[in-house]
Formats: sequence, structure tokens, C-alpha cells
Amino acid sequence: METPMWKRISVWMLRLCVGAVFIMSGLVKMVDLWGFVFKIEEYLAVWQLVQPRTIVFMVAMFVSGYEFVLGTLLAMGCYKRVAPWGLMLTMAVMLPLTAYLWVADPVSDCGCFGDFWKISNAATFWKNVAITVALGVLLKWNAGLKESLFNPAIQWMVGAWISLYAIIVGLYGYNAQPMLDFRAFPVGAPLVAEANEEDDNFTLLYEKDGVRKEFPLEALPDSTWIFVDRVPLSGGDNYEEKGGDFAMFDEDGNDVTSEVVDGEGMQLLLVVPEPRRAGVTFSYVVNEVYEYADSIGIPFAALLGTDADGVLRWKDNAMADYPCYSVDDTQLKELSRGNVSLVILNDGKVESKTTLSSMNSDVIESPESSDAFILELTGHGKRWFTAINVIFGGALLLLYLFQGIILAIRAKIRRRYRRKEAKNS
Repeated sequence: METPMWKRISVWMLRLCVGAVFIMSGLVKMVDLWGFVFKIEEYLAVWQLVQPRTIVFMVAMFVSGYEFVLGTLLAMGCYKRVAPWGLMLTMAVMLPLTAYLWVADPVSDCGCFGDFWKISNAATFWKNVAITVALGVLLKWNAGLKESLFNPAIQWMVGAWISLYAIIVGLYGYNAQPMLDFRAFPVGAPLVAEANEEDDNFTLLYEKDGVRKEFPLEALPDSTWIFVDRVPLSGGDNYEEKGGDFAMFDEDGNDVTSEVVDGEGMQLLLVVPEPRRAGVTFSYVVNEVYEYADSIGIPFAALLGTDADGVLRWKDNAMADYPCYSVDDTQLKELSRGNVSLVILNDGKVESKTTLSSMNSDVIESPESSDAFILELTGHGKRWFTAINVIFGGALLLLYLFQGIILAIRAKIRRRYRRKEAKNS
């Protein structure tokens, strides 16, 4: 019996809509795995659970890839039973979790779409209700509609190719920098907002053991407190509306932001949001970068997510001759991902950022020229994302266009194998 047109259209619409939600959810977390790792650790801190970051990273990689791959397969009509059942399994976890978030409000947002799109916990819950209902319909109708972009015989190629894409994008974002940046300080944005009378007209909201408290910039709490949000004072500007703000403090607790970022020429900033996680093995390369930058007249400074005592420890352990400043660790995580990374400023604006571990140490230690040195410190970002999308998207398009030829070759190989098997028997 032929499937009615209304049902065919409905199934395809549900495939595309539900698949698109999971594609976006998986992609934005996969592109910025560090952000997803921080969100998972935020959940664990609420529930007073501590796990090694390696395990958290593996969970973040699996969950983001799982959502992206199954969402893509569902949107293309592949694996008609496996894809909706796999996504329904996700909703069996996420629906009660987001209901808890809505009622208890332990975190400001669930992190479903990373930094790309932050929605309230209530909206997240009702979004998941709608997705669950749609998946319920697909569980009933999806397998009955045989239409698909790819023949079932080659769907494994599609799944493997999409999975490889997810792995490459995720690992690059974790080890270098996210290929897409949805945070407060993307490339081209000013690190420090233009000064005005109301620049300090806000406090920082932190949380510890379920208690939230506001702190002024000059009296930030220790690392046991978790940053939540910025709270404008009466008549103050909203942080997000200003586009960028940074507070750097010297060992005496003085705000030296305007002195460090003068807004003219090129500057190098070493970003270490969690000094206790940054091994001293980086210190040699960092010192090499500083010495060469200093020799060609490029200012260099370290921004550390710790207090004054932590800054002194860093200087001792890393044998640092360069200036070091204390910065809120959340601001540093917003600026650049990774345990140790380098940010290039040009006229006060972010020009590039990348992790130290992704650089070629030979080029840094013995650069042929200042241009080669700066080029090595510069990440690739959107250029790599465009290239990888062209490669993987083009390959999927070719697979779709020539699947008939692939199936014919497959059938010929199978016939030849069967004749050979029959002859041997």
C-alpha cells in the first residue's frame, strides 16, 4: 500500500526539524568541546561530584558526536529505526534532567546549544517535550517510509564519514581552538570596552555550596567560588551590550587593565585560566616566545586565573621574567580555550588565539623571521572550518550522486565472490 502524501510530507518534515535540532546541538558543543567540558563540570560541581577531566572530555566528545551523527542520519532518512530510537534514548535522559533544571534552577542554562544560543531552563524543558513528541511519531511512522537520501546498503559509509567529521572538528577545537567562536571575545572584537564613567558599574555574582553572593571587581573570591554572572548596578551598562570587558590586577590588587592593553600595535597575551592544571613543561617554550617577542619589540604579558599568591607561585615555577597579572578565570576561559594559550592583540582587538601545545616548538625556538614567528602563533579558525566542510560535504554529495555506480560495483563484486565460492565448493 502506497504511503499517503500527507504522511510522507509529515515524516520528512519531522526528520528535518528534529534532525536539525540535534545537528545544531551536537555541532556547537562539538566545535567548542572545552565549553561543553566546563558545562559538564558545572553540573558535577552542583551535585558535588568530581571526575578527572580526561573522563569529562571523553563524555563531552561522545555526547556531542552522538547527537550530531544521529541527528544527521535522521535528517537524511538513514537508519530509519536506529536513528529515532537512539535520539529517544537521549531524550529519556534529557527530559527529566531539564525538568529538574527548570524546578531547582541549579545552573543558569542547560548548555544544550553551548555559547551559540542560551535559552532559559523553562524553554529548554518545553523544547525537549516537543522533540520527544516528534520522536514518538517518528518511531511509529519513520520505518514505514522507505524514502531516503542514501540506499541502505551504503548507509554505513555515510555514518562513518559523518563520525570522522565529528572527531576531526572536536579534536581540533580541543587541541587548538574552536573553529567557530560564539564567545564574548571572538577574533576582531575589542578585549576591553571603551572607557566611560560607568565601566565599573557592575559586580560579579559567584556561587558556593548553593549560596550566591556578589563581589566587587577589587575583591574577588578564591577559586572555590564558581562564577555565575555579571550584575549591573543601578544605571550601569549591561556587560553583553558593551561587547567586551576585562579586569586585570597586579600583585597589590590594583586594576592595571588600561596599562596592559594600551590599544596600540601588537601585543602577546599568555592565557592560563587554571594554573594548577598547566604543567611546568610549558615554561621553556613560553620563555622562548617571550624572549623572541621582546627582541622584536612586541609586548608580552601573562594573564593567570588565580590570586596574587598564585601569580607568585607561577613566577617561581615557570621562572617568568615577563609581567604576570591576575584575571577572573571565567573571563580567561571566555577569551581563549585550552590550559595554556596565546592571544594576539592588534590595536586592542583580538587578532588570533591558539593553544601553545598546537604550535611547532622548532619554529618558535628558532624562527626564520618575525613573520614566520607570528604566523606560527596564529590559529586557522574559520579557514579550516570552511575547508573541512567543503571536503566532507563534497564527498557526501559525490556519494549521493554516484551511489548507483557504487551499488552496481558492489553487486558485481558480490556475484563474482559467490561464483568463486560455488566453484570451490
